[in-house]
Amino acid sequence: MSPLLFAFAIPAVLTGCGGGDTKIVERDPIPIEDDHDHDDEPTHQGRLLVAIKDQPKVGIWDITGATLLEEYTLTEPASALYASPSYRYGFVIQRLANRVNVIDSGLSQEDHGDHKDDIIEAPRWLAFGTDKTRPTHFTLTETQSVIFYDGNGDTTTPAQVGVYTEDNIKNNTAGNSLEYTTHMHGAAQARGDYLLSTIRDPLTATSTLPDKVGLYKASNGIYAEQQVFSETCPGLHGSAQNKTQIAFGCTDGVLVITQTGDSFSAKKIANPTSFTGATRVGTVLGDEHRTEFVGIAAGQFFAINTSAGTITPINWVDTSSTTIPTALAYGFADDGELFVILDNQGKINLLNTNNWSISTRIQAITSNITALPAGSRFELALTPGHKIYVSDPIANQIKQIDLETAKVSGSLQLTGTPAKIAWIGIAEPAGNHHH
Repeated sequence: MSPLLFAFAIPAVLTGCGGGDTKIVERDPIPIEDDHDHDDEPTHQGRLLVAIKDQPKVGIWDITGATLLEEYTLTEPASALYASPSYRYGFVIQRLANRVNVIDSGLSQEDHGDHKDDIIEAPRWLAFGTDKTRPTHFTLTETQSVIFYDGNGDTTTPAQVGVYTEDNIKNNTAGNSLEYTTHMHGAAQARGDYLLSTIRDPLTATSTLPDKVGLYKASNGIYAEQQVFSETCPGLHGSAQNKTQIAFGCTDGVLVITQTGDSFSAKKIANPTSFTGATRVGTVLGDEHRTEFVGIAAGQFFAINTSAGTITPINWVDTSSTTIPTALAYGFADDGELFVILDNQGKINLLNTNNWSISTRIQAITSNITALPAGSRFELALTPGHKIYVSDPIANQIKQIDLETAKVSGSLQLTGTPAKIAWIGIAEPAGNHHH
């Protein structure tokens, strides 16, 4: 195995009771008189979940030790990888095999009131998993993981939604579910006991995309319909939420649903006049710290201001580039202060979310891009801290980027060609989560 290039300090460890495979990293007590926002990062750097290109395999790499801890065999190559709200667990989606498996990172915390100890254990393949048809869209809240299962029209298998807490994952329990009577390529957003999920009428639908949103509430593990919003959303695709609102992409605009306590109201933001032909918002991103959403239409980014009812362009492209880049992966970072766009030239573009200006650009990939293997692309893994990760399938590496210094701060040499990647580990500070 090639030497690994991460140069991180390894924390002192105390061997815990009950077995030599558990390490306890004791953290300093929290000074009560200190009210400054340090946004401390975990002592442990976390672990990377890496799917191998064109192979039914996924590996867990330890960042601090720069080693492959475990490799698991799947039913088929992973179609997507996601971290749970706490980042402790990694979801492995195998869409065509109708499988979702979950891996425990082995990293957790033990709360002692005035401080938390990091618990470092071996990763584990969990008993928790699902075999529902066509797991596709995956969304999150602070405590819930939501999977929309599209179903299958060819086999007349209806769509379903599964909503799972960290306890469901840990204890292998069912979670909450919503079952439809028809298939659809839908979307769902959880709000505690409530669920906003799509509706498709098979008698009038001309595609697998839904055109309405319903409000559901959980009781004894089952979601029951509370209302169907009268404001329609034709060709619905893409959804996201922030602290008070949920947004869905439609062919004619963006449907925005506002929650006030137990009350939900809907309104439509119409497409701007600059949208022509089939241009529509088909991807929506949100963050609990931001009131504006980001929408993607025809490969372009737009700021969705729900108060003003506007959809305005975000100018992120470096027009001085010899080759005009296209976006591959994106998301909010740094508590919503930054928006990250990874482009097909291997560059990280950081935008300030307060005004959508470019903060900086970082050349994450320095390999010869023309040597990119067929069927490969650069992938992005965000974290709750100030580090992000970019895959390089040319050099079979993962690059670590420090958002504070705006530099590549490490490179992890893999033993195979990376496909999908996700960061899993200990999220700090407490309550930090992603969407």
